[in-house]
Amino acid sequence: MNASNIYRRTLTSLGPEPTAWWYLGTTTFVTDGHPEIVVNHVETVMLYRAEPLEGEPDKGGAFRVPWWEIGLFRDAITGEVASEWTNPLTGATVAAARTFEEGPSGYTIRPDGNGVILTDAMQAFARLDKASVTIAEGAGRVSVTQVEEKVRSFPGRDGIPDLDQGQGTRSRTVLQWFADAKDLAGDAPSVPATGLYSFEIGAPPWLGMDGRAGVFSVKGLMHKAPLETPLNPRGWADLKRLFPHYFDGDVILPRWS
Repeated sequence: MNASNIYRRTLTSLGPEPTAWWYLGTTTFVTDGHPEIVVNHVETVMLYRAEPLEGEPDKGGAFRVPWWEIGLFRDAITGEVASEWTNPLTGATVAAARTFEEGPSGYTIRPDGNGVILTDAMQAFARLDKASVTIAEGAGRVSVTQVEEKVRSFPGRDGIPDLDQGQGTRSRTVLQWFADAKDLAGDAPSVPATGLYSFEIGAPPWLGMDGRAGVFSVKGLMHKAPLETPLNPRGWADLKRLFPHYFDGDVILPRWS
């Protein structure tokens, strides 16, 4: 089994159908002299699909991965969709990031020796500087670890600022997902997968840290699911309410253009 085949079947499918991934995390800010500060919780659905570029899909040819994302921030105290955040260091209450949408974005996966490389990334609010993909197997599980280093903006009250607004900072994303080797040994075009992620970036201006040194990050779990499956029913209901044009009844409706 080759690396391109593993990547495609775990992230999405050998077929043309898109796959949803839920990203469920918590944002925090760490600065010297204080415990880690929980800011809010993030509930995101990302949709991926694979478009063959060359070679047969089941033979591990190159393919394009368009992706698209909608998400919301949830108040860590009330559990409601965020509207404000009180900075415990300053006592100030500020308008918090609420929702965001991004896409269509994408990148290309190409075979490279015994592995794959990620190239030709396109993302509206970011510029990719470096990426790596590592595939490993152990204890009956196969892991895919994807590391991305970018300059990008973080969502604010009015969505994600364009890079030309000067709010972009260096960021590092680590995605790591797992599948059973037994599933991959079969002939299913798509296999179950689940994982974890971390994302570090400069503190967004709305946090009101006024230049205080520290690390702002998101850490959480990621889980592959069909488009019609509300893995997180409360998040699903709120996303439908906030982004009705991205749903067709109880199915997420991707917009690739």
